[in-house]
Amino acid sequence: MDILIVGGGFAGLNAALAAARVANGRLKIGLVSPSAVIDIRPRLYEVEPDELQADLQAPLSEAGVAHIADFGVDVSSDSLILKSGRSVPFRRLVVATGSVMSVPAIAGVEHAYSIDNVPAAIRFDRRLKSLRSKSDQVIAIVGAGFTGIELALEMRDRISFHSGFEAGETARVLLIDRHMELGAELGVGPRAVIEQATSEARVEKLLGAGLSAIEATGIRFEDGRRLAVDAVVLCTGLRPAAFLDVIPEPKDTLGRLLADEFLRLPSRPSMFAAGDAVCGTLESGRTTLFSCQHALTLGKFAGENAGRDLLGLPLLPYRHPRYVTCLALGRSGAFYSEGWDRIPLKTGADAKAIKTRINRRSIYPPQGTKSDILAANRI
Repeated sequence: MDILIVGGGFAGLNAALAAARVANGRLKIGLVSPSAVIDIRPRLYEVEPDELQADLQAPLSEAGVAHIADFGVDVSSDSLILKSGRSVPFRRLVVATGSVMSVPAIAGVEHAYSIDNVPAAIRFDRRLKSLRSKSDQVIAIVGAGFTGIELALEMRDRISFHSGFEAGETARVLLIDRHMELGAELGVGPRAVIEQATSEARVEKLLGAGLSAIEATGIRFEDGRRLAVDAVVLCTGLRPAAFLDVIPEPKDTLGRLLADEFLRLPSRPSMFAAGDAVCGTLESGRTTLFSCQHALTLGKFAGENAGRDLLGLPLLPYRHPRYVTCLALGRSGAFYSEGWDRIPLKTGADAKAIKTRINRRSIYPPQGTKSDILAANRI
């Protein structure tokens, strides 16, 4: 392959389409991922997670990108080693292997659920379905960050979906975190809105609390308390996928690859990185987050620059157009802000309309003809 992308998430897909757009048929491009579908991960707090995947094959095929159904497990200077044992040579590689949930070192963590990917979210949904004859359900969500807040505020409707309105209204929804504030990483901007939404939803906030163990029927806190629960869901943050372990290059404190302004690895000029695999530097001096919005743009720049590099064109320094925060708040609508101070611009139904547009349209793979798909990928 002239350009090989490893990873079929938001960054990997956009890298492949950007490379195809720049190449315009002059380069052979392939994408390695185990499945020809993409998890719509930002929506996995919602009901019916089995419907939250989208097709990769159609846009890749239209763009002339070959899909290789396999896992990347190792890499040399010019070849990607696949789980099947096959070696795929490349001239340029884009590492876009994404992230996985950071699993805390808690005894009995195997009893917990998550919504980190579609299979995990389906497993949790099946647990909710199995509780439909229980009238006093207790669901504990560990981690009061972005995902934990969205899930907690959706829980009553999710329980109602399986068990009926009364069960949803009488259930206990617990939101547990070591921090003393909800959404600590989001700062003070959205805090009042989040506090109001969780109070209206009767979410019980157990803050400044750490767990010592997760059991099949309960949780134990570090102070010795035990609480009976029907399900524990971990929303404990993200870390880069394990593929980065085989690339002995400098990384940031979160384990992401450090790249230059063109998203190229400084000591491996044939390799670029994108999405949650790379620490991208923003014009503000901040670094990118583990987020869909950054992954989409990082993918476009990494793929375009891989193509430009082979075609002898000037590379483009990574730039992100703007940073927004759009947080779903269940029955309270949503929170929307622009900029890093996260001062609310819209809340309630107005913000929910933006969140719905983002989650159900903007982040999905482009469709249509080849020209439609490539035009939608422009930086």
